Amino acid sequence: MKTSDEYIDEKDNLPLAVITGILCVFFTLLVCSYNGDAACIFISILVGTALAFKVDSINHIISAILFIIILYLIGIPHFSWLCLVICIMAAYLDEKGNDLADEKEENMKYLSNLDKLLKYRYVLKISVFVLSLLTLIKIIIPNTFLDGFLFFEPITIVYFYLFDLCYEFSNELTDRFNDLFQRFLRRF
Repeated sequence: MKTSDEYIDEKDNLPLAVITGILCVFFTLLVCSYNGDAACIFISILVGTALAFKVDSINHIISAILFIIILYLIGIPHFSWLCLVICIMAAYLDEKGNDLADEKEENMKYLSNLDKLLKYRYVLKISVFVLSLLTLIKIIIPNTFLDGFLFFEPITIVYFYLFDLCYEFSNELTDRFNDLFQRFLRRF
């Protein structure tokens, strides 16, 4: 979705913004259909960003509607509602905190460690880490109060950080795809 954002915000390329948004929906749904943790995380990102009023352009709206409708039609995999609520709050805090940190930075104000944590959207990363760690603790130390709760699988944190790493490098891909698209259009 970051690539879609770049196409609409930076490149003013609505067709590629919509196409990459739809591709995002397709690949996200593919992952969500196989993994409840992924579904929980992606639903929480969608809800958290919507609550922060970040679903604010045609590519976002089309993608969000498609995601919701298709996920409903294919069936939402089983996941923890507790994890969903925690991740929605974390995604919301990441979005609002990022805005506040950016505003401080633009006004040349000092960024505290908390501001830096929010600027780089670490609240959801930390939440996913803790929720994955809790399952690991349940495995290592059975018969605790944690046994009654469903958290993320321990491997989820690895997948989430790999996803986040790709998210951070998406700007380079956006520039390359945009150049290819512009060359393609010049031929016609």
